Parts: sequence; structure tokens; C-alpha cells
Amino acid sequence: MKPSFLQMLKSRLAGRDFIQDFYCKEKRTLDIGCGEGEFLERDPVTIEGVEPNDEAVARLTLKGLRITKGALPELPFPDATFEVVHSRNVIEHLDIPIAYSLISEGARLLKPGGFLIVASEVPTKRFWDTFGHVKPYPPKAIKKLLSEKSREEFEPVRGLVYVATIYLGEFYKNKFLYLLSSVIAYYLPLSRREYFLVMRKVG
Repeated sequence: MKPSFLQMLKSRLAGRDFIQDFYCKEKRTLDIGCGEGEFLERDPVTIEGVEPNDEAVARLTLKGLRITKGALPELPFPDATFEVVHSRNVIEHLDIPIAYSLISEGARLLKPGGFLIVASEVPTKRFWDTFGHVKPYPPKAIKKLLSEKSREEFEPVRGLVYVATIYLGEFYKNKFLYLLSSVIAYYLPLSRREYFLVMRKVG
């Protein structure tokens, strides 16, 4: 349920996204907080977006991309609509109750067997250099929400199980150093800049 580093590298060298290649191919996918539509453009047939910003929705509509206006905590889709729900670089901009709803809504919208993929920056000192970052949500914190005995103040998000955490490296402005740091980050808890937390809907 986790791509090998070689599979990730092949996707990158081919100009593709390893998440799309490994988890989303030929599956109806929702991108929550799709921004300028970079992920939607990778496969406009199967990937659609939801976005609260009117101007972004208008721009993406003009591009012919599949976009719906909507915002957490409740997204305008029926239960069990999608095979994959994806959200990258969104959760760190949300306060705690809305971040929780990203996970709970992802679970609601997934068909059984579907994947919820949440990506964010690893909480390092650099994380706070962005004004819009509200709070880091490390993978261990999100995984707690899947447990009946999480000791968190929230209800557990039922129906999701943890699959994998995939890390990318530092030095993204230098291709060689980025590749080297990503190899290290994939296998060891070092040089990590970004994570992809993969969960699966059961039942």
C-alpha cells in the first residue's frame, strides 16, 4: 500500500505525481482545497476539486477543470462518493476543529476501500516562517484520531485505518540535494520536509 522509492522516482522523472500514479490512477478523486488546480490538471477526467475561494473557482472553471465551491466543515457531496480524497498543504492552515473536519469529512466521502491522503510540512522551525500556517499536524497526531482510545477531546474518526506515512526531503531548490535528502527521508527520520499520510476506508 506504499510506493517504493524507485516508483516515486520514476514518477518524478516522468513529470508526474507519485500520489496520482500510485493511489489515484483511473479512480474518482476529490482534491480538497485545490488552490490553483495543479493536482486537478494531472488528470481532469478523474480528479475534481472543492475550493472555498470564489476567484479560484472562477479561474479553474474557465480552464475547464471540474470544480465545486465548498468549504469545511461540511462539503457538498453525498456519502461514499469518491475512491480517493486528497488534500495537500491545506491542513496546516486550519484551526483545530476545521482540521478535524478535514479527516472526518474525508472518511465520510470515501467509498469502502478508498484512500484519504493528507500532506503537509513536517513541523520544523521553518514551518513557522509562513504567516498563514496556523498549527502543525504531525502524522502521529492525526493517527490518534483513528483510535478509540486516543485520549483526545474529539470523537474518533471511525472507518479509517492507517496505511503509511511517506516523507520527502529538504533542499527542494537543488535537484541533487533534494534527491539525496528524499532518499534519506524515505528510510530514516532525517532530512524530512514534507509528509504524506495515507489512510484507508474500511467497512
